[in-house]
Amino acid sequence: MSGAFHSQLWYRVAPLKPALKPGLDIALHRYLGKPWFVIRDPVAATHHRFTAETYAIVGAMTGDATLEEIWQAACDRLGPRAPSQDDVVRLLIQLYQSDLLSVDLIPLTEELVLRMGKQRTQKRLKFLKNPMSIPLPLFDPDRLLEALAPLVRGAAGWVWMVAFLALTLSALIVLPASWEDLTAQGVREILALQNLALMAPVYISVKAMHELAHGLALKRYGGECHEVGLMFLVFFPVPYVDASASAAFPSKRARALVGAAGIMAEVAMASAALFLWRAAEPGLLRDAAWNLMLISGFSTLAVNGNPLLKFDGYYVFSDLIEIPNLGQRANAWWGKVLKKRLLSTPTQDARRETPFEARVFFFYAPLAFVYRLAIMISISLYVASSYFVVGVALACMSVFQGLILPAFKVLKHFFTDLRLAEKRGRAAWIGGGVIALVALALFAVPMPLRHHVQGVVWLPDNAYLRPETGGTVARVLVAPGTRVTAGQPILQLEDSDLVTRQKALAAEVAEARQTLRIAQVSDRTGIAIAAETLRQAETELARADEALAGLTLRAGLDGRVDLPPASDMVGQYLAQGSTAGHILPATTRSIRAVAPEHMAELIDRRYVSAEIRLALRPATQRAAVTRIVPALGRDLPSPVLARANGGQIATDPTTPDSPVDPLIVLDLDTDTPLPDAVFNGRVHVRLDFGTEPLGYRGWRALRRSFLRHFGDV
Repeated sequence: MSGAFHSQLWYRVAPLKPALKPGLDIALHRYLGKPWFVIRDPVAATHHRFTAETYAIVGAMTGDATLEEIWQAACDRLGPRAPSQDDVVRLLIQLYQSDLLSVDLIPLTEELVLRMGKQRTQKRLKFLKNPMSIPLPLFDPDRLLEALAPLVRGAAGWVWMVAFLALTLSALIVLPASWEDLTAQGVREILALQNLALMAPVYISVKAMHELAHGLALKRYGGECHEVGLMFLVFFPVPYVDASASAAFPSKRARALVGAAGIMAEVAMASAALFLWRAAEPGLLRDAAWNLMLISGFSTLAVNGNPLLKFDGYYVFSDLIEIPNLGQRANAWWGKVLKKRLLSTPTQDARRETPFEARVFFFYAPLAFVYRLAIMISISLYVASSYFVVGVALACMSVFQGLILPAFKVLKHFFTDLRLAEKRGRAAWIGGGVIALVALALFAVPMPLRHHVQGVVWLPDNAYLRPETGGTVARVLVAPGTRVTAGQPILQLEDSDLVTRQKALAAEVAEARQTLRIAQVSDRTGIAIAAETLRQAETELARADEALAGLTLRAGLDGRVDLPPASDMVGQYLAQGSTAGHILPATTRSIRAVAPEHMAELIDRRYVSAEIRLALRPATQRAAVTRIVPALGRDLPSPVLARANGGQIATDPTTPDSPVDPLIVLDLDTDTPLPDAVFNGRVHVRLDFGTEPLGYRGWRALRRSFLRHFGDV
């Protein structure tokens, strides 16, 4: 504690005989090895934490001794660590405002009326601050939970734990094999009205089991639960129980288990739903299981079980690391550090953080702020893709609560805190300087602009064995793996209909020539007609001869023949233009890569150079983009590029070679031949676009994100 050791107000409070009001529960906790006393008011469902030094004063408030006597006894007991009179006065005020005290000289009736009015005002303000979260208490569930408590007490609790671990581990083993099918459903399907109608009862049921788990865990350790109700989140009813009694448990493991019980229940339900989903036929039951996994799995990992958001995971994490009020204290620590470093304002907080607490605060506050804002905006955009007005409203609320309101509070504190009056000029200069530096860093400092994509070793067009005329493979003229030269025959196809047609056309040409000779001798008026008939017949015959020649597949370059076994080829029909095999050259310079569609404009306007690296070689080579082609719904150039095979491109699980998002295809040529290149082998490509400030590329990414979500609205 801090402050002047003697207070000018002491004479007004010294003769009072304060006493803690009856019915309070007091428990000894240990946080980071230090003793703390927690006082719980079961009526108001509030908890208050005090250091051992402070409790030397609070614990002596029995109504028998005056405040002067209590303070003197604390001074004798604590010595230099004793609180000052100003500290005791502030403590008395805080205890009284928290409704923990009875004081013999204060008109309690009038004060109680004022307190009740203040509590009602606070409830109204809380509703106005968050009108999308309205609690509606229903009944006292304590007797029901007490009747169910034998299911989790003693050895029964360990049975549940073993079952939970077995079920969860089994689901984790099975999950990878089902991941592609599970993630096949898109945003439109999830937010479709039919699916939302199914999701609503599943959601309520899941949350009811979640809250039941909290209540049973509370009962396992002897706690009481006297309130169950509905929380209207965005006017949607969600069950809740008041498990705040666990805050008084001395054991941090007990407190953490009560907080984690709901998370564990949802994880168990998601695991069971996975096995049900795999076993069920398409229909209502399978859809319900999928929604149960979405609600239990996603909400647990991203929201409820995440310690960066102030839900169950936050309280479990705080209990396990023994830092209560983690979020509030981390924000206060950052405020104190910034005021001290930037404004040279000395701190008046006597309780110093431990090095461990300081490290946790340093990372937790910014991570929680960024994650909270990101998850809120992401959910808003997700909803807006199907329900534009609702999503935009949620996004505006997220920005207001996550950015505007905190900024307003900081500015309000800056202009109203008297301790900062002399520092405001300096703070304004520092703040302006920081803003200017950030603006310069974002919009004036050029930074390297590069993008990494993946491709495969590609072959030149003349390396593909493609029949110019469709036909059935009659003979394989060269064994697979044989080295050949350009122009050497590789496959011989046959088409009996084409041969018959060629013979018929040859007969027509012979007949037309005979007709022309007769006309030249006896019927000069028919020469022109006969000549034209001959020309047309010869043209058709030339086409037939060309088609017959196209039945022989020849090597387009020198290299090694890459064909299926001859036994598989003979008798197989090859359509015109289809790929029968390849001629693999000794070296190649060709690369085919894919990139997101939005990079087409960037490549067209800012492309400077490219570098490639084979997956199995560390050395890089320079390359040049020779062609850009929109994919236009085509399949990937190679399955190697799909995410399921280690690539970067997400594909549709129903058609594994089809990309989910629009792509462009890039053809590149290297400046030197690729050494030891394997056709269809993975290649890493780095595209260099010069330099660009971070702010401009951030704006481009934000604009692209909004166009992707709202371009079709």
